[in-house]
Amino acid sequence: MNYFEGLSYAFGALMILTRPAMYLFPKSWNRFELNTAYTEKQPRWVWVVAAIGLLLVGVTWYQHFTTDIPNSLIITLIISLTLIKTSQVLFNYQRFRKFVTYILTVDRRILNIINIVVFAMGVALISLGFFIY
Repeated sequence: MNYFEGLSYAFGALMILTRPAMYLFPKSWNRFELNTAYTEKQPRWVWVVAAIGLLLVGVTWYQHFTTDIPNSLIITLIISLTLIKTSQVLFNYQRFRKFVTYILTVDRRILNIINIVVFAMGVALISLGFFIY
């Protein structure tokens, strides 16, 4: 298994497996998101996870340029998209938390749309692992 195939499986599984938890255990998920993951004051873990994410993006681009894996740019760009959320959590934390609170407690339709898109992306990533890499 090459690096890009492993990323496809890992991120695809993460995207797929977390979605049912949100529906099977909505109160527990909300409690986790609002009281543990995204507390009122920006937790320190955010910076650690952001650093790890930045490292992952850097290693992925390095692998893209130094290995001869066809279509590696696909997963490289997808992994790079995580920088959008990372930047929002780091630099617009209160706004991001307000959005999370809104979709978890007020308008779950937005959460449903996000979950459908994320689930479909997870299936696409698993498919990339099987058929492309």
